[in-house]
Amino acid sequence: MSLRNRLLALSLLTLLLPWSGWKLLQELESFLREAQEESLLSTTLAIAGTLPFEFQSQLIFAPERYAVLRTMQRAAVLDGSLDDWPAAGQSLDLVSANGHLGVRFMAATAANGLLLMFDVTRDGAVNTPAGQANRFDGASIELLLRSPRGLLRFDMQPEAPGPLKLYSQGDGGQAEGFWLDTSSGFRLELAVPAFARHADVAFTVRYAGSEVNSSDAGGKVSLVSASPAWITLVPEWRELSDLLARAVPEGAQAWLINQDGWVLARSGNGADVPAQETTWLQRSFYRLVAGRRTALIDEQDEPKIRLQYPVAQRALAGEQGASWTQDRDTAVVRTTVAVPVQLEGVTRGAMVLQSTSDGLLLVTNRALGRLLLTTLVITFGLAGGLWFFATRLSQRVRRLSGAVSEAMDGGVVAEGLPLTSDRDELGALARNNEKLLRAVSDYNQYLQTLAGKLSHELKTPLAITRSSLDNLSSQPLNEDAQRFLERAQEGVERQAAIVRAMSEANRLEASIQVAEWESVDLAKFVTRCVDGYRSAYPGRIIATRLEDAPLELRCAPELLAQALDKLVDNAMSLTSEQDEIQIGLKRSANEVQLVVRNSGSRLPDEFQDRLFDSLVSLREKRGNHPHLGLGLYVVRLVAGAHGGRVEARNLSDGRGVEFVMHLKS
Repeated sequence: MSLRNRLLALSLLTLLLPWSGWKLLQELESFLREAQEESLLSTTLAIAGTLPFEFQSQLIFAPERYAVLRTMQRAAVLDGSLDDWPAAGQSLDLVSANGHLGVRFMAATAANGLLLMFDVTRDGAVNTPAGQANRFDGASIELLLRSPRGLLRFDMQPEAPGPLKLYSQGDGGQAEGFWLDTSSGFRLELAVPAFARHADVAFTVRYAGSEVNSSDAGGKVSLVSASPAWITLVPEWRELSDLLARAVPEGAQAWLINQDGWVLARSGNGADVPAQETTWLQRSFYRLVAGRRTALIDEQDEPKIRLQYPVAQRALAGEQGASWTQDRDTAVVRTTVAVPVQLEGVTRGAMVLQSTSDGLLLVTNRALGRLLLTTLVITFGLAGGLWFFATRLSQRVRRLSGAVSEAMDGGVVAEGLPLTSDRDELGALARNNEKLLRAVSDYNQYLQTLAGKLSHELKTPLAITRSSLDNLSSQPLNEDAQRFLERAQEGVERQAAIVRAMSEANRLEASIQVAEWESVDLAKFVTRCVDGYRSAYPGRIIATRLEDAPLELRCAPELLAQALDKLVDNAMSLTSEQDEIQIGLKRSANEVQLVVRNSGSRLPDEFQDRLFDSLVSLREKRGNHPHLGLGLYVVRLVAGAHGGRVEARNLSDGRGVEFVMHLKS
């Protein structure tokens, strides 16, 4: 892994900062919830425990079955529609004994008297064929009203949908209504005289062979008595509602409900909390913080006639509790608590208190949200800064590494290394590398001139030794002395060959400056050289791989011939007679490649980059010819004189070696 990636990976540890802030946010949010729940529960318990005696009595002696009277602010239009009815979805639901007939019953007070709504549905009515009436003959409603002024009875069996004018049996009470057929049954909206507002109601509905009366329980069928049971119409307890309005905290509302969930008193419609505009991201953020403890619900309608919250149902079962809800599309969050109202050891109802906040989070949570956002910004800023620092550091290291590699390839430090003026650790490393490279460069220059210096210094002693041996050979010597003389002369000849080899490279460096350059067809040039090698090395396999077209190059033919001789001599000395030597030419975009390839040998991998240095030889001595490591150095000098380079590599199959001279065209 690169230095930059390591620092970038290390910077990821800074994510622990926003993670710890996130956990702290969740913990504090949970603590605030518990504190608010405890506060609301204490308030609710206090309200439930201080109910006035008169309302406690009404709860104890509450009728067995009743419906809450809604209040309409203006006179209702009798049209069979539910548009005028507040909280139309909350009704007293009754079901027939066979389960095929249902009635939703509602009652309300308005300027035009007592209003009753019967919404009747039957199984299969929605599958009635098109054009066929939904209302069957024989559908009827029998209504009884019992008040201090007497008993009123209305029998309704209209011939067709539309307005109704009804007269009661008995005291001559008059009522108006509207019968409306629906896709699942029919609906009857009825207005009775104002004096019946405090009446009890009983009714029987017959429709499509089924019957429902006010004795039937919604969803739980009881035994139908011969006469329907009375339903008491109970208006809101205004006095208690006023007391609740003064007792509940600001921004909250309270309800007193009976065992069936009907609202008997309320503190009002609660604080008018505006639906704060929020984005999807804000809502998602809050869901991540408190999603496990907050249920998503649709916006709630007001006013509530019947509470069916799960927490309220638990309170009616004798267990206090709390719940948290949030509107799906707004920032409104509601906290609802409920406690049972127990009188004479029996749960008679429940007190429900709901507090509404106008934001996704509580005030402290919002501050922590900003803190979390700040830590995230700092984290990503720090990660970006570390990445930039690592990138900058990596670039500096690559510059230094490239300059060192270039200096090692060229053998000298041309203009100094980069970063040597920097005052940090990389600057110190660059300065130390520069010192090392200069020392290596000086040593290489010494090695390159060593052969010439040695050859110059050894010529005179060798000449003296040779002349002395020649003079000695002219004197009569015994057999042992003659043998020693021959061995001395042989050693002198070998030393002379070494001196000639060392001086050859020195002479070549000088001859490069005065070499004659001309345009040569390299294909013909190589062919002539190969013919000479075949004559000089009879029995050896020497092949060529040349292009048919002429390959012109401006070069120094004598120098190229010497370099090619060294490469062929090197290949001959490292192979046997069964191995093949191949000489070829290739042209690329801006250079010509002279290739000498042989089988049967292999270069050590660790010394391939030192083959062309002066006085470096990696082969064992073969024959009587000395190997001083100057032959391939000569090839390097010739390639450099032609603006190119030379390289050696093992063949991919591992069965040979290839030397390539790159000559600039």
